[in-house]
Amino acid sequence: MSDFVRVMALADLPEGTNRAVDVDGTSILVARTAMGVFAVANVCSHAQQALEGGKMKAVHLFCPLHGVRFDMRTGCPSGTLTTKAIRTWPTRVDDGHIFVEVGD
Repeated sequence: MSDFVRVMALADLPEGTNRAVDVDGTSILVARTAMGVFAVANVCSHAQQALEGGKMKAVHLFCPLHGVRFDMRTGCPSGTLTTKAIRTWPTRVDDGHIFVEVGD
């Protein structure tokens, strides 16, 4: 069973920023760009580096350590450093709050 969990107010995540939140012991990076709000695992599949603070462009997030680029819609990486995708979660914005769908 999946549930949407409120993680923060939309106003607390200005466009062009990202922030890690803990949801049931899992570090999830919530990111906001002009393309929307995304939720991905806060760990690079290449070097196990936290992705929080990584630069973003459109739907892409860049690992702050080696620059691996991930598509935040799918978690798929680009380039040669890794072929392993990172986990993603559906998001929604409702009544000024960001929700992440967690569960099964």
